[in-house]
Amino acid sequence: MKRLLLLSLLSCLFTVIGCKKNVDTSEEFRLPHFFETKLNLETDSLAYYLEELQSIPKGKLSDSLKREYSYMSSRINYRLGNFDSVLDTLTYVVSFTKEKIKSDRELLYFRALRDVYFLSKNDYLNAEKINEKLLSLLDDEDYAYKAHVYDFKNQLKVALEKNREALEAGIIAANMFLKAGDTANYATSYIANAVMYSSLGNQEKAYDMLSNFKYENHLETVGKNQLHASLGYYYNTNKLYKKAIVSFNKALSYTKVLPEKNLIKSRLINNYINLSDSHIGLKKYDVAQKYIDSIFSLGLDNVEYDNQRAALKNSLVTSYLRKENLTKVVGRLDSIFKYQDKNYVERIESELKASKVAFEKEIALEKEKRDIETENFIYERNQYILVVLLLVALVIGVLVLNFYRQRRFKIEQDNFLLHQRLLRSQMNPHFTFNSLSLIKNNIEEDKEQSIKYIQKFSKLLRGVFENSTKNYVPIEDELESLQNYIELQQFRFEGKFNYTIENNIEDEDEDEDEVLIPPMLLQPFVENAIIHGFGKNGREGNLNIRLNLKEKYINCVIDDDGIGIDENGLNRKSSVKLIDEFLKKMTGKGIVIVNKKELKKGETGTRVELKIPYKLF
Repeated sequence: MKRLLLLSLLSCLFTVIGCKKNVDTSEEFRLPHFFETKLNLETDSLAYYLEELQSIPKGKLSDSLKREYSYMSSRINYRLGNFDSVLDTLTYVVSFTKEKIKSDRELLYFRALRDVYFLSKNDYLNAEKINEKLLSLLDDEDYAYKAHVYDFKNQLKVALEKNREALEAGIIAANMFLKAGDTANYATSYIANAVMYSSLGNQEKAYDMLSNFKYENHLETVGKNQLHASLGYYYNTNKLYKKAIVSFNKALSYTKVLPEKNLIKSRLINNYINLSDSHIGLKKYDVAQKYIDSIFSLGLDNVEYDNQRAALKNSLVTSYLRKENLTKVVGRLDSIFKYQDKNYVERIESELKASKVAFEKEIALEKEKRDIETENFIYERNQYILVVLLLVALVIGVLVLNFYRQRRFKIEQDNFLLHQRLLRSQMNPHFTFNSLSLIKNNIEEDKEQSIKYIQKFSKLLRGVFENSTKNYVPIEDELESLQNYIELQQFRFEGKFNYTIENNIEDEDEDEDEVLIPPMLLQPFVENAIIHGFGKNGREGNLNIRLNLKEKYINCVIDDDGIGIDENGLNRKSSVKLIDEFLKKMTGKGIVIVNKKELKKGETGTRVELKIPYKLF
């Protein structure tokens, strides 16, 4: 018996030695796990290990080792930002799978390739193609794997704004998670589906799902916050304000214990806005004001634009509904104006700083290039005969001259666009201040009319917020903002003028793409016609704006029958000079301003003609 046991031990020992010998002779290099431990190093070190990985001869390796080494290469390339190399390597890795997926590791390869297409390259088509390939390689009962495939399909359709298809995929994913016994992921997917029903307008279905949800204890803190916030939104929408307050308070309690500290401020403000809405609905304006005060104590910096706008709106609404005295209402209006002005200043300063840094980098790069070219020139002069040297110098000189000319033109164009933004930042506070002053002067005399004016002013203010930092906006949006501005001025100068806007571009070009133009080019001339042309005129005037699409530009004519150019001194305005310089640079045509009495005896007013650059989108 002892002899038999000894023989068995010796046999095992020889087997181990034989295996060790095979490993040593066939694998005289580091195993994949070694490279995985190096993924958190600096990029320079990663480049060294990537080179070592690529030098490993893979001819005699098994398929599994080939895949692992290649997968490690893809992970290092991903850290280095070489996404094209990542895609090539992962495509090779998944090519080994011919039939069904048999392990979590194989699933990982496909998910990695799919996610790189989706997240790093924004290539939704190839991401969907890989996801469908992955689905075809799964068995019918691979519920856990298939759940993640359909969950990704849900994310993909949301990114493509195909919400109904996203909901269909989300429902399948939730069912798969439940069949696989993954209650945590099931709960998260279930809540997301309820929210999607709400976004599609099916509030009853969303409420039914949320109110009958049985897996709240499986949700993480963020999921619990979303669950009760969604329920509160449903109650608010249906004017069930007391129930809404209960749900929003639960959401608030989860917000305060969120592990992601950077999310707390944004979600707290969102909760306070919701709670103020509910208390306004219950006519508990004092309580609503307390939540609004909490918002402003947190500060609106680095908060989403929608939440900023909602907080400012609720602040003004509660002031009005609490019947605060005129001084407090005007104070709220002034705070809106000051916040807007601060917002503009911060944006412009940020853009100027970014432009300065970019310009300094370009100057440094140009200097470095010039130094390199000078060194090359000196070196080549000692290597070639004079004729070849002159020829090379001539070619280099032409190329450098052309490069500098193109670069100078680009910088000049950027400077003009920057001047245009600075111009808009000056004009916006100007007419905003006039509008706020008008509300202040009329709010006691005609409150109902002032409320209508505030609503129209809010719409105009939103347009100004959205377009203030854009170089080009849809022409329909620009004309809508211009129309809102004119109608606000009609309120100010009641009975002083009528207006028409003739947009002939849609009729001439209805089958083409959307037309985009630089914003705020027309407003100074319209403002001049209204304030100076009609404001001092004893009779009712007429303002006509006509736009026609030409081959290279949009022709715009602003025509009024006011007091005329001699009295209003339009050319002396700095905004007109900046716009004139901008248009000359972009279209080669400046502003044409004509006193109509010079065209025809007995006529009065001013005609302004502009050639506006445009883009098709």
